[in-house]
Amino acid sequence: MKRWMRRWSRRSGPAFRPACLIVGLGNPGSAYADTRHNLGFMVCDRLAAEGKGRWRPARYRAEVWTGQLDGLAVALMKPQTFVNESGPAVHAALRTFGLESSGLIVVHDDLDLAFARIRVRPGGGSGGHNGMRSIIRTLGTDDVIRVKIGLGRPPAGVDPADYVLNRFAPAERQDANAALDRATDAVRKLLTTDVDSTMQQFNQPDGAQRPA
Repeated sequence: MKRWMRRWSRRSGPAFRPACLIVGLGNPGSAYADTRHNLGFMVCDRLAAEGKGRWRPARYRAEVWTGQLDGLAVALMKPQTFVNESGPAVHAALRTFGLESSGLIVVHDDLDLAFARIRVRPGGGSGGHNGMRSIIRTLGTDDVIRVKIGLGRPPAGVDPADYVLNRFAPAERQDANAALDRATDAVRKLLTTDVDSTMQQFNQPDGAQRPA
């Protein structure tokens, strides 16, 4: 958003003041790497690869990247709590960087959104996502921009809790990667334009048909 356009400063320590904080939700550790529930982490990794900065551990149980993306000072964060307890780390990061909830973008998976579809929302409830529920509860507001990546409902007989902790099937990976690319583009669009324009561009019925 234009109000976030705080230009890059070389400072990346305690005095670093980013234009916004982008949080990708996921679970820490190699056992959960590349699982469906870690799509938020994957988007943060892509954004970091496209910018200029560095990752570091934060005292509030998170990995934080501070640097320059598209000419703006930006912070990326991957909470190192489990997804369900993401709220306190997000709250601590906002306080550290001197940001309000209006300066926050959260990226996460969504079981109720068609597979590989992207949806940008300016706020609202958690939609059943425990990580968003934790953030909303901790911040005391649901006025949080989020970029959601559709997983679709699991096949019959598969527990949703198990489904989100599994990796994508080989036949799904091409569409999943395309969705990650679109979600990354949506976040970058949000940095320089308004939410409504971003929603018009990315909230299209472009989900993929999950292979049988």
